[in-house]
Amino acid sequence: MDSLLHRWMAQQQQSGHPLCLMLDGHHEARQRLMADRAPSHYCNLYSETAAAELANSGPLILLLEQLNEPALADLLLHPESNWGWLASLPASDLAGVARHWRERLLRGPEGQQALYRFHDNRTLARALAHLAEEHWPAYLGPLISVCYWHEGCWCHHENPAPGDYPVPEPPPWLNTPNPQAEAILHANILRYLLAEHSEDLAALVEFQDPRIWLAQLLEQARTWQWREPVQLEFLVVRRLAEATGSRVTNWQPRADETPGEHFERVAAQWHREVGSSE
Repeated sequence: MDSLLHRWMAQQQQSGHPLCLMLDGHHEARQRLMADRAPSHYCNLYSETAAAELANSGPLILLLEQLNEPALADLLLHPESNWGWLASLPASDLAGVARHWRERLLRGPEGQQALYRFHDNRTLARALAHLAEEHWPAYLGPLISVCYWHEGCWCHHENPAPGDYPVPEPPPWLNTPNPQAEAILHANILRYLLAEHSEDLAALVEFQDPRIWLAQLLEQARTWQWREPVQLEFLVVRRLAEATGSRVTNWQPRADETPGEHFERVAAQWHREVGSSE
């Protein structure tokens, strides 16, 4: 067992804090861990919620008493499978923890709600990295400490003020950046250019890698705070045409411009130039 994980578990036990396991309900260890426990020592977190129909495959929270049980040992030897995370509690009672996470289960407006994957160690890691520490108690609730696998190693954090907290509105953890979002945006833009602007894209390939070109362009968009789809489409399509043609536009913002004013000026300039050349 990893030394940091071992030390964390030992420290929590020495402090008299019961340990629990948050487990992805799809993991093969689910049935083995449930079979070795009394029903009061585990809780299906989707039951008694709007996602109750998914309860049989939903995440579980389980009390850990025998740290050498085979099913748990197998999990701890393979943290890279992203099965969940560990935490310590103030008492051997799962009711408060279950209530806390059930209240944070659904995200989005009524009728468009999605399940928040709080049981995923990657979700937990991103939230704790993104949130200011003052928001940790409302996120972690009664949990005293958490230990999780992230980017090739075990990590742990202490909850500054464990307790029972209402869900903030809006919940700050829902603004956590998704590291996959950038890759998805890149793939979608390249797919769009291939379908709608294939000739210009083929011309670009002659002298530049489109992926590098696009990455540089999106970094420029972030600098200019051009985030809207219409702004990104304009920037990508026009810069592609410019890269493979002779037209050159003055793209740089002026000192007194807002991001919106900057976009409107450049778009108007482009349309004037196109109109005058026709």
